[in-house]
Amino acid sequence: MKTTDESWKVDAYVDGELDLAMRLEIERRLQDDAALRDNVEGLLAMREMVREKADRHAVPADLRARLTAWADKERAPAPMHPRPPAAAATRSPMHALSRWLGWRPLVVSMSFAAVLAVALNVAWLQTSKQQRLMDEVVASHVRSTVGQHLVDVASSDHHTVKPFLSSRLGFSPPVDALPLPGSVFLGGRVDYLDGQAVAALVYRQGEHVVNSFVWPGNSSSDKPDFASDRGFLTAHWSHGGMNHCVISDLNREEFQRVVKAVQQLDGAG
Repeated sequence: MKTTDESWKVDAYVDGELDLAMRLEIERRLQDDAALRDNVEGLLAMREMVREKADRHAVPADLRARLTAWADKERAPAPMHPRPPAAAATRSPMHALSRWLGWRPLVVSMSFAAVLAVALNVAWLQTSKQQRLMDEVVASHVRSTVGQHLVDVASSDHHTVKPFLSSRLGFSPPVDALPLPGSVFLGGRVDYLDGQAVAALVYRQGEHVVNSFVWPGNSSSDKPDFASDRGFLTAHWSHGGMNHCVISDLNREEFQRVVKAVQQLDGAG
């Protein structure tokens, strides 16, 4: 890869901002380009180090004082100027009340607009992060099914697969065959989503491959969030401190049965 011309692709790849075609192109190059792999791994390591160890500084006291003084000044009423008696006579209590009510809706509207802008920004960030995660899930599924890396350890015995994954991930994923007719447990592999290592448990349901991703998380939502993306069905949920995401090209009814079976393995179904 030309460093001067395409380095932006590497940064976008690490940040999860490439489309599926470009992401698969870079992942294909990673298999043969050791320098590119070192570059990507270095960027991922640096991002994790910044997330975990970057200092967070409190606002300096003098800056806080200046901001407070400025805000108090802005809130202070304007100075009163003497008016001619004729003008003062026209300023009845009703006139003053109408003026007070006149600017008050403007302040309320501005405050509401500010709160709405913040809420929309937070919602957009959450949606954008979720979409990037789903893009990575689809890319990983496609890469595993069209390439030669469906599993790291090919075995239907969970006593073989579970220790292999646990020793490389730092957590113990739920590993077993699905309690579902026609399902075959093919094995597992270590994969990466959102810059962290995850367990990928691979099943075959009829003629279709099912990837079930598991990784630690803090949220809790036992109800799966179903979606359709580029011809694949996905389901994402959290349970017992673990995130789960299942993806396949099964039909909707059979896919829901697979998701229910995965939940049963995790104790959420």
